[in-house]
Amino acid sequence: MTSENHKTTQQQDNVASSAGIDQLKDHQISESEQSTRKETVDFANASLNLSGFEVTEGMKRIGERYISGEIDLDEFVSISQQENASSRPK
Repeated sequence: MTSENHKTTQQQDNVASSAGIDQLKDHQISESEQSTRKETVDFANASLNLSGFEVTEGMKRIGERYISGEIDLDEFVSISQQENASSRPK
């Protein structure tokens, strides 16, 4: 890589960082993995509905974050538990 190419790459990285693109790169997952995650979330939501529980908008957003790859399974479970605890009547 020439120094001119290196400068161009650095400039592109700076633009990507300022546009928030680095954050997107950090959690990109394959379409196959997204599809698997969507099936899993859909199954869980259906199971909850059949059991008489309501899937809140907050839980739907958490599911979307998991499907997109923004969060992993451990984060999904942890955040879901927090959301569930905060949405319970006191």
